[in-house]
This record gives sequence, structure tokens and C-alpha cells, in this order.
Amino acid sequence: NWLYQLPFGRGRTFLSDVNRLANLAIGGWELSGIYSIHSGQFLTPLWTGPDPVGIAHTTSRTPQVVTLRPDQIGDPNLPKGQRSVNRWFDASAFTGPQPGQFGTGAKGTIKGPGVNVWHLGLHKNFEFSERARLRWELTATNAFNHPNWSNPNTNITSAGNVGVISGVGGVNGASTGDQPGARSFRMGLRLEW
Repeated sequence: NWLYQLPFGRGRTFLSDVNRLANLAIGGWELSGIYSIHSGQFLTPLWTGPDPVGIAHTTSRTPQVVTLRPDQIGDPNLPKGQRSVNRWFDASAFTGPQPGQFGTGAKGTIKGPGVNVWHLGLHKNFEFSERARLRWELTATNAFNHPNWSNPNTNITSAGNVGVISGVGGVNGASTGDQPGARSFRMGLRLEW
């Protein structure tokens, strides 16, 4: 987080001897910003199919459909340059669990997309007297409109959708208040006395 008062106008380094009208135009400006970067979440692969270990109770001869971890046969994490919204991780690093066995895929083996977001603000204080001022603000969330992807689908039985990211908005915004969605602007006035 940072806040910078521009050094122009009365009481500042530059143009400190300007008249009152000029000071209204050039004095009292501030820039602010918040930069947030978060690594991606550690995601767990899933497999959905007929119960291979017989843990789901059923009165039918047909096994229940369950969702378990699959067998892991390789590293699912692609190099950074090979990741895309259509293939975030290598789904071929997993196979369905063997009959009579739980899958060997560990919890959190897939690295999800991170968040990289800049929020910026421009502020101006109009000093009317020692006790009264008007504050004008323009703020931008995700000022550079950097895409912050949602987590990919991690169920390897979802043919065509496994490893695919189908949304934006980031994965940490709800817990941190970062609001990493699309760029948006807000303007406001505040009278202080």
C-alpha cells in the first residue's frame, strides 16, 4: 500500500508561493495504490466413477458412483509458458484408481492460478478554510485489467473440461477483499468540516 502527496502548491516543495486560485488547481493532489500478488491455491485432483473399493453402501449389485482421488503417474504441473485457460495442468498425469485400491493422487498436487492486481487512486483536496475542505477521488480497481483466473476443473473424468478454466475473478478476492475482477472505476466527493 502507498500514498504519495504530489509536491506542488502551498506548503509543498514546488510552486509553494502560488496564489490561492492557482493553488486550487495544482495543490492538494495525491496518488495512492495497492498491489497484491498471491500464489495459486493447491488443488486436489478428483475422479468420479463406480466405487472401486466398496466403501459406498448400496443394496444394488451395481456399485455406487463416488468421487475419489485418482492415481497419480506423473507431475501434473506444466511449465509456466505452457499453461493456458484451456490446459492449466497435464491431465494425463492421472488415471482412475485400480479396483480394490484408493487412488495415489495426493491432496494439493495441482498449483492453481495466482492473483496479480493493482488498485490505483487519484485524489484532490480543495481547502476552503482551516476547517472545511472538499475531497474528490477517482479510484480504479484492477487498473491494468490483468486477467485473474478462477481455478480449473480438477475432475479428470470431465472429458473436455479437465484442466480448463472457465471463469475470471481470481481465487483470493473473497478472503482478502482484493476484488481482482475486471477493471472498474469509482468517483466520489466528500465534504469534510
